[in-house]
Amino acid sequence: MKDSAFVTIQVLRLLIAPFALMLMATLVLFSNLSRLSPELQLLIVTLPYLLGAANLLLGFMFNQSRLLFAAFNLLGVYALIQLCLQTPLERPDNYVLFSLLSLLLPINQFVICLAPERGLLNPGAWLRLLLPLATYLILGFLWQQQILGYWLGYLPMLLLELLVAGHYLSEGAAWLFGLTFVLSALVLSLRRTRADAALFVSLLIMPALFFWFDLTHISPLLFTCIQLILCQALVSHSHHLAFIDELTGLPARRALQEQLSSLGQRYTLAMMDIDHFKQFNDRHGHDAGDQVLRMVASQLKQVGGGGRVFRYGGEEFTVLFRGKTEAEALPYLEQLREAIAGYPLHLRQPNRTENAKAGRQQRQTGTPAKRSTQGSDKALRVTISIGLCERGPAQLHSDEVMQLADKALYAAKGAGRNRTLANSQQTRRPRRNSQADFA
Repeated sequence: MKDSAFVTIQVLRLLIAPFALMLMATLVLFSNLSRLSPELQLLIVTLPYLLGAANLLLGFMFNQSRLLFAAFNLLGVYALIQLCLQTPLERPDNYVLFSLLSLLLPINQFVICLAPERGLLNPGAWLRLLLPLATYLILGFLWQQQILGYWLGYLPMLLLELLVAGHYLSEGAAWLFGLTFVLSALVLSLRRTRADAALFVSLLIMPALFFWFDLTHISPLLFTCIQLILCQALVSHSHHLAFIDELTGLPARRALQEQLSSLGQRYTLAMMDIDHFKQFNDRHGHDAGDQVLRMVASQLKQVGGGGRVFRYGGEEFTVLFRGKTEAEALPYLEQLREAIAGYPLHLRQPNRTENAKAGRQQRQTGTPAKRSTQGSDKALRVTISIGLCERGPAQLHSDEVMQLADKALYAAKGAGRNRTLANSQQTRRPRRNSQADFA
């Protein structure tokens, strides 16, 4: 139950921004756009091209092939609509092209959604880009030569029968949109990435394009909305890369620097370091070291007192307390230190599943995990040393506060490790005796 609730919350958080953009597009769509000046109406028609080009550039820069291909797919369909379908659909060529686009758009978008993210530096990626391009170019050529009209008699009845009288979405296209929407929801629940959330919402919006195809400016507005959703996913991805540590999920050093530049007159900063981490890595391997970092990060996330945790780098972490003195922050840091020191760490074995539900089933059935040559039955204990410093009249800059917190950390390590030491508690300047003391 807890796992399903956690997944639901994660998915809902990913969908907040795309749904907000979709709501804005809906409000604009049903406003009176005919009153706009010709210049603004031209801008509305041009926006999908501009946003699509921006998404192609961002997708290339961040090596996000799926969002790049989605933007390209939308550009191809939008160009055909603007160039070929600005006359009534009663023309056979137009209706055949319209029907084919109502199938190709969701199919291509779902294939992009289903494919794993493998970047752009592989031959298969460019094949997935060239295939839709060739398809849309051929359809445009056939429409121009007035050949598509001859295909009208070969369309299946599901593409000729409308879902609702007076609207242009066919029953076949509606079933296809419904199927791809359900399957993309399943993909989103399994992967829970920003790209999957954007593609899921795009498949939710697309049927409206064909259902209300006769509305003024519906294709520019909806394609603008979808391109904005893709753009938001790309920007969020770049922000995540820059400000979030991938291993621990904590804000990274760049996020800390931004916080430090906007602090007020009163705060306390704590520097933390995992004791004997280098020796632990040398003995148990880097995979075990990563497990230690994730465990420590998960414990640090539980910090009270309004503290915010950052991964400073390597085995070092930082906790920032806004509006608190050393004395006020010290109890919360002591709780963290004791929680980590008392945590029994069992190294993850090679056959241990990453899935929480499967792991519970494995434990309930009594299936033992194979012990690695480096593992042992005995739980390992990890400790941290903490140094903290509050901003005072003599420390006007955050760099000075951090340096004093770092000195307090060295002093805590020199005093035996697994302890918390405030800058005000230091009676002497800490001396670093040897490199091993701070490994």
